[in-house]
Amino acid sequence: MKMGNRISLFLLVLIIVASFSSALIDVRAADFDLDVSPTYRRVRAGETAHFTVTLITITAGYSNDVYLRALFEPPAVSVVFSDNPLNPTGDTDSDMEVRTSIYTPPGVYTITVRGRDPVTDQNVYVDVTIEVLPPHAPEFELSISPSSLIVNKGEKAVFTVKAAPFYGFNHPIYLSLICPACASHTFNPNPMCPGSASCSCPAIPCYTYTSTLTVDTSGMSPGNYSIVVEGCYDGYCDRAYATLTVKGMEERMINLIVYPVTVKVKPDDTFHVRVTVGITGGETAEPLTLKVVPPPGWYVSYYPTRLSKTSHLDLWVTVPKGTSPGTYGMSVELYKGEELLKSRQVMILVERIVGEVVVDVKPSHVVLTKDSPEAELVVILKSSDVNEAVLTLVGLPSGISYSLPAKLKIGELGTVNLTLKDAPPGEYRATLIAKAEDCCVNTTDIVVEVKGPSTQTTQAQQTQAPTAQTQTIQQPKTVTVTRTVSAVKTVTVEKPKLDLTILGLGIVGAAAIVSAIYLLRRRPVPAPAPVEAT
Repeated sequence: MKMGNRISLFLLVLIIVASFSSALIDVRAADFDLDVSPTYRRVRAGETAHFTVTLITITAGYSNDVYLRALFEPPAVSVVFSDNPLNPTGDTDSDMEVRTSIYTPPGVYTITVRGRDPVTDQNVYVDVTIEVLPPHAPEFELSISPSSLIVNKGEKAVFTVKAAPFYGFNHPIYLSLICPACASHTFNPNPMCPGSASCSCPAIPCYTYTSTLTVDTSGMSPGNYSIVVEGCYDGYCDRAYATLTVKGMEERMINLIVYPVTVKVKPDDTFHVRVTVGITGGETAEPLTLKVVPPPGWYVSYYPTRLSKTSHLDLWVTVPKGTSPGTYGMSVELYKGEELLKSRQVMILVERIVGEVVVDVKPSHVVLTKDSPEAELVVILKSSDVNEAVLTLVGLPSGISYSLPAKLKIGELGTVNLTLKDAPPGEYRATLIAKAEDCCVNTTDIVVEVKGPSTQTTQAQQTQAPTAQTQTIQQPKTVTVTRTVSAVKTVTVEKPKLDLTILGLGIVGAAAIVSAIYLLRRRPVPAPAPVEAT
């Protein structure tokens, strides 16, 4: 058999196989698409996150119902759609509620939203990310009323103490009077329980705690007192503040006014206090002495200490830089000789300085291609208040994998490694999150650009290749035909069922061709005719 005939039969077999393959495989884009906004939410366990799912029509005239379903739900989480199904001619938006519970484990989860058209058997998938934080611990908030009260010495000062429970708190609250600790007082009841005057707490839910504080002023000197009530349960405590003024008989002639009586500051702050000494009648026969007693180590600006007439004083108080957070008291006292005439208390609440962490990533824009599918980014954290932070990267598509350190110390270099898998060309924006424990959170954006060849150029080159190869081929070669399909979002199309009749005919035809080649090679060569002698 000649070489040309062998090549022709080989190409014929390839053409038959290619024809059956193209007849059995059908790849097409979906007639619709889905969009979810936002793509990332953060909630505490027990709270609900909301996402908006929008149906987008790609093929003109498409009007089928698209049914929504959430896949890969986190533990102890339910997902509910407000409108399902969606239709291009009706409701195109649906509110997706992701309901967590207090039993949902903290972490970052990816939920896949599937849109399905049962008529054409088309599916579209879109991913959203939800970060679940630990649930709130049960707690309460204490309050006291009235916030200020004036009584004569020997009278009883009556305050109402209340507590509002949060996050399921329903335990007894034990009360104590912190300041003035030496005052004779009673709480009724103590401990106080929700909605009851005695300590027999009702079942959940609990709404109101109430107790009455009575202070006996018989043993108290005239002056201004800060009432500090503390309520505690199982290590958790909260405080409420009020002002009590106890008046004496001689106070009708002399007044001591201090403003403000409560201030909130931070370490290294300087705050202002206005002091007014009012003397009825203009002057006193004997000068009065003003004394300011700040917390140890605090600086108070100069002020006159000897007063004989009505005066207005400005005090500037500086909080030392290393002062610990907490509640401090400053006394402003007015004496006549050795006798204390007036006393005012200023409550100073020193707050904790809130730290800050800065995230710096270099470079902030990277390009990934098939020839260069990997990239490395350098991360450094800067802060003057914290030591380390937890890193999280969100927003990248599933076709790009990454690795990064779980924790990074302040000032150290960390690396984020990106690897291109099968993400389609495009520009993606990811967010790098740095969270310091009990302090602060900061983020920075990273742009990842995926580049690849255009679809039309690839199809044209592959269409011309077989023609040129057929004209110049001298030896049998394996020809690969590549069909490039435009990149679309994730679309699942069910494989068409194989037609057994067509498959059987194809196998029989291929067998017949192989048998013919074999018989041609086995045919005996005819013997040459005998030549007669001349």
